[in-house]
Amino acid sequence: MARIAFVQNLVFEYLGTMYLSSVLKNKGHKVNVFIDQGRHLYKMIGEIKNFNPDIIGFSCTTGVHLWGVKAAGLLKKEFSNVKIIFGGPHSTFFPEIINEPSVDIICRGEGEYALLELADKIDSGKDYHSILNLWVKKDGVIFKNEIRPLIANLDELPFPDRSLYIRKHPSLNKSQKKFIVGRGCPFSCSYCFNPSLRELYKGKGSYVRLRNVENVIREIKEVKNEYRTKLFYIQDDTFAFNKRWALDFLEQYKKEVKIPFICPIRADLIDEEIVKNLKQAGCQNVFFGLESGSENIRNFILKKQITDEQIYKTANLLRKYRIGFRTYNMFGSPNESLQDAFKTIELNIKIKTDYPWSSLLQPFPGTELGEYVKQNNIFEGDFSRFDMSFFKKSNIKLKDKKEIENLHKLFFFAVKFPFLLPLIKWAIRRECTLLYETLFLVGYMYSFKRSEGITWSETVCMGLNNLHNFFFSRYRCQ
Repeated sequence: MARIAFVQNLVFEYLGTMYLSSVLKNKGHKVNVFIDQGRHLYKMIGEIKNFNPDIIGFSCTTGVHLWGVKAAGLLKKEFSNVKIIFGGPHSTFFPEIINEPSVDIICRGEGEYALLELADKIDSGKDYHSILNLWVKKDGVIFKNEIRPLIANLDELPFPDRSLYIRKHPSLNKSQKKFIVGRGCPFSCSYCFNPSLRELYKGKGSYVRLRNVENVIREIKEVKNEYRTKLFYIQDDTFAFNKRWALDFLEQYKKEVKIPFICPIRADLIDEEIVKNLKQAGCQNVFFGLESGSENIRNFILKKQITDEQIYKTANLLRKYRIGFRTYNMFGSPNESLQDAFKTIELNIKIKTDYPWSSLLQPFPGTELGEYVKQNNIFEGDFSRFDMSFFKKSNIKLKDKKEIENLHKLFFFAVKFPFLLPLIKWAIRRECTLLYETLFLVGYMYSFKRSEGITWSETVCMGLNNLHNFFFSRYRCQ
């Protein structure tokens, strides 16, 4: 059987990798995961040598791929005959990464059956240059294969291989466990990849798919019985976009699971029936995007298509049924003024957000928003390097850029302690970068810990495990 090594740079459980592992293992292949923790890459290379892989796989988002390419270059020197494959969002939307000398194959879109077919053919010594979803580099020629149809029946996939991480990294055996109930998002926010992925799969099946309720409940019960679990996290893009499915799921969850859970929602999809059933089923917290306090920015720039009235209604219902909520907010949108930025704070204060969270907007290449900032000549970064910085600085031309960046870092305190607003309005005009970044980290850790229902020890452990990614070079791999 083939041996597949997955390599990543965060001490984190990725559901996508766990799904790939379960599909491969079900057919008898050997799978292991190796994590570059900043200062131990050569130790990791030694561990990979002991595993003796046939395939080394990277699943990278845009930005993280920079680390991936560097790490793959070092690994290629040690494993010249091993095939290195890149998958994930970056390879899907920027398949030209196949031109990197260290990359032999890239996978676009869903990877389960493409990677399984690759492993089967490498194991049997058969030619693999024509596998759907894969671009394959062979003897200087790149074979660009078509996208295969989407997996129509998600229930046919085995449950994620959760042992993949926990066996090697016991610290990842947290009291919170994640799962997904479907794939695809029906909405078209301008900053998101979903519209582009829908277009890629046009004519290849239904883009938005849900698992059967019974299948999801069975997975949850298996995890509940096998691991110490105090909280479940539904990690889909949006929960409850199919109201009938959601109500059926919540009814069965209430009867058969009886463990608190958290989930994402959209403010325009929520009514009292849904909120009431969420509470009765054990929902502890929900997360939803405000993005901006300016309806103009939210709906005409970001294409969120959610009104202030819908946000107020949802917040009031959540408060009525005592469900906590975390709001996602973005600063630095195109054309955003300092006044617009303060509207975001005002909206969060009015709805009494329990766990305020914010980032600096990053216009990814290939998205509608990415094209907008290029066409309007307001992008100050380097698209060729995909330089993204969600928490450090904006890469969009803004009149009050420094003040907006500082306000983003003080956002948590402005929302939770409105009496500080006069001081914050004064402070954002001062240069105190280290202080503001420290305060941002404090607010971020508090909101993360409380909203996700994990312990302080688990929060600190996660932070320490990934410290190198935040305080050393973001793409450090030497």
